Amino acid sequence: MAKASPYESGELTDSIFFTLLVLTKPIHGYMIMQKVAEITNNSIIIGPATMYTTLGKMVGVNWIEEKDIDNSKKEYHITKKGYEVLMKDFEKREFLLNVADNLLRGGYHE
Repeated sequence: MAKASPYESGELTDSIFFTLLVLTKPIHGYMIMQKVAEITNNSIIIGPATMYTTLGKMVGVNWIEEKDIDNSKKEYHITKKGYEVLMKDFEKREFLLNVADNLLRGGYHE
């Protein structure tokens, strides 16, 4: 059985997570790619084709909204639903990191 897409399951990939994160403030597509690279110290690089496909899918599931700001650019912003998905994923990541931190700080035992 195929795994459900992140848009169905809410289990976000890192690139979707960071895209939603930077969309907590209105921004256009090219700047989204730059901002994600910047805040992740270039550990997450999103190409234009992936970015615009992802944005289209997120608009389709109402996680973000798009608004024309001139003839050649659209600005994107997270919706209430998108923010809820982002926070749920953030809390899951935070929980997993806390579990890992507790286990690792307890030391490795054979």
